[in-house]
Amino acid sequence: METNRLYCIAEKRGVTVDRFNVRENKSVSVKSGDNLYVGLDEKLSGANEKVCLAHELGHCLTYSFYNIYSPFDIREKHEKRADKWAIQRLVPKTRYKKAVRDGYDNIFSLAEYFGVTAEFMEKAVNLYSKS
Repeated sequence: METNRLYCIAEKRGVTVDRFNVRENKSVSVKSGDNLYVGLDEKLSGANEKVCLAHELGHCLTYSFYNIYSPFDIREKHEKRADKWAIQRLVPKTRYKKAVRDGYDNIFSLAEYFGVTAEFMEKAVNLYSKS
């Protein structure tokens, strides 16, 4: 899935995407009332932009937001749900299996094939190796 398609998904689902200086996090997602927002660092591009946008859309479209003030909310659970949504869009399981059969046998070649970062590809491989 290309980055433009992710922006189309955001628009169709009513998620506002803005670019600004996000600094350390690179991206952020927020639910305010009934409104959903994604903020992407203005310097993001290429695979980093695609991965960050997909991950933040994962938060928005699965309503995986955590309450930083609650001692009972588990941040990791929300992050994994957002990652899973993003992985299923950017590295579909059937295409992943086919790529491995076709000889893409390491994280870097797979990341290049799918146009994602190596860190994101590692998450995809870990998800699919468990299922």
